[in-house]
Amino acid sequence: MNSTVYSDAVTEAINFEKHLKSNNYETIAAEKEEGNDYSVIDSIIKYNHYLNGESEYAQFKKNVTVEHRKELIRFCKYFAKTLKKNKNIELSRIKDVNKQDVSNFYSWAENHYNPKTFNKCLNGVKGFFDFLIDVEEIEMKNPFRKYSRKQIPKTNINSVTKEEFNAILEAVDTYNPFIVLGGKGERKNMYKPYLKDGFRLFLLTGGRREEIVDLRWSHIYVSVSGVKFFRIQNLKVERNLNIDGLYKYIPINSDLFDLLVEMGYHEKKQTDDYILLPERKVQSKTIMDSLSKAFSHYKNGAGIEKDISLKTLRKTYITWVHQVMQKETGVLTSHSTTKVLESYYIDPQILSVVEKGAVKIKIFGSDSSL
Repeated sequence: MNSTVYSDAVTEAINFEKHLKSNNYETIAAEKEEGNDYSVIDSIIKYNHYLNGESEYAQFKKNVTVEHRKELIRFCKYFAKTLKKNKNIELSRIKDVNKQDVSNFYSWAENHYNPKTFNKCLNGVKGFFDFLIDVEEIEMKNPFRKYSRKQIPKTNINSVTKEEFNAILEAVDTYNPFIVLGGKGERKNMYKPYLKDGFRLFLLTGGRREEIVDLRWSHIYVSVSGVKFFRIQNLKVERNLNIDGLYKYIPINSDLFDLLVEMGYHEKKQTDDYILLPERKVQSKTIMDSLSKAFSHYKNGAGIEKDISLKTLRKTYITWVHQVMQKETGVLTSHSTTKVLESYYIDPQILSVVEKGAVKIKIFGSDSSL
């Protein structure tokens, strides 16, 4: 404001406030000389659009899950909340974030997160500033480029024993399926008719939730030698690399084949039906959540105090696969294979590993019938 007369200064202030509101407080970018420059709030909004795949530039379109986007934006909002104690985040420029602001947030995160989540949080906010610098081309240094990460204590990787797994399956049939929610005494039935088949599919394939819940009979292929396997999209790696057409291969060993026969293999093998709950009227996410929560419920019902969850079945699978496959384990678990393959052909090296796995892998050892 340039006025020296009080009444004129008041008028200018009122007009400036109206200008801010009419432009949704996005004034800084309009006043820049070169490069972009946003307020703290506008920066987070820009980042949210970017994570949601709404970049105006095709080469910058991001493909992340809704859950991951929400988590990253949540970290950014927490950072903005600490800034708000000392700054007006609607007007303060994001490029004016300084070391003290980082220090304040660092202290906040120390008091709210365990070491693993703390590191994820700080790295998430660092990625936010990387976006502003690399994509939005804001002229600044990343204030989070250097910080001390927390040492994560080593933990035992729990797996499920055959006895524990069978006890959980038995609990599905015998344990009280109802739990009481909240303070109103609402009761929820954790039982679903597909639980036992779902748990067994998780154990015998080692797949992630979205992979197993959406498995179809049409995903089964047969090699020239007659070995059966699942060929499914490697969704996680596709998202990480932003590439379509990546696949993973799950060998169908004798235990898994027996389960598939029980679930209707001979009648369904030529169809595109889902293997688990084919006539579903709920979304896949609902089935995933039901399986996760029910596993924990019936684990407790089986009297198992060990810290295990539905994810532990994947760890158990990988543990037993490693017994047989050793250094080739990563080919089956997708920790090393990211090659784009043709629609109906498999790299011979991968095929040989899949065939070997189908013949030799036995979860829980030689006598692993479930």
